[in-house]
Amino acid sequence: MKNPFKKHDKNTSLLIAGIIGGAAAAGAITYLIFNHRRELADAAAAAKEQATAYLKEKEGHLKKHKSDIGDLKDIISHS
Repeated sequence: MKNPFKKHDKNTSLLIAGIIGGAAAAGAITYLIFNHRRELADAAAAAKEQATAYLKEKEGHLKKHKSDIGDLKDIISHS
């Protein structure tokens, strides 16, 4: 007959393996999240740099033409 007061600790190795596996999975997920955030930040910086370079190229073309009242008769034709 079995002793009812004797503890059976057969699941300790499974528990330890589960804890180690969970810690490894959490570490991998954390690494992937930080890596993805860094890639997004690099892509955003590159896009911002490209946008500012584009606007600097267009800066000369974006200036508004200023005219005086005396120039209006040359601009508008009533034909």
